[in-house]
Amino acid sequence: MKIIALKQEHLSELTAIYNYYVRNTTVTFNLRELSEEEFKQDFFHDDKLSGTYTISVDNQIIGFGCLSRFNKKEAYDRSAYISIYLNEESTGMGLGGRILVFLEKAAYKKGIRSLIALVCKENLRSISLFTKNGYRFAGELIEAAEKFGRLLDAVYYQKNI
Repeated sequence: MKIIALKQEHLSELTAIYNYYVRNTTVTFNLRELSEEEFKQDFFHDDKLSGTYTISVDNQIIGFGCLSRFNKKEAYDRSAYISIYLNEESTGMGLGGRILVFLEKAAYKKGIRSLIALVCKENLRSISLFTKNGYRFAGELIEAAEKFGRLLDAVYYQKNI
């Protein structure tokens, strides 16, 4: 597995991976697919606390991991959101834990000490990944989102690094 900083030439493949989750799941709360330009705006961050990383196996892009600013207020500069998106064929293979370790090390180098995952409560795969890797339940938002005609709860998981 190879993890590198997001590059312009990765946008098409990563946008397709992300849009799969938009169309088919509650993994993301986006209601419509993103264009490559919108994906770039959302994930190609230009600040010291953020970073999006392309994940490949055998020179084939399989997903991305992302650190993004938790809050615009400077007092929160020790905290960041963390997220991982893998193509459907690459899930359930144990890659998520390895990617988390990489993202945690990258976050630490940036001065981040608290990582926060915001997950749809029905996304049991993500909840399992985060809890297995030391993230603890940090809160719940009841019926905070609506997708596919259903009200959905969102949960926070947090790890101090």
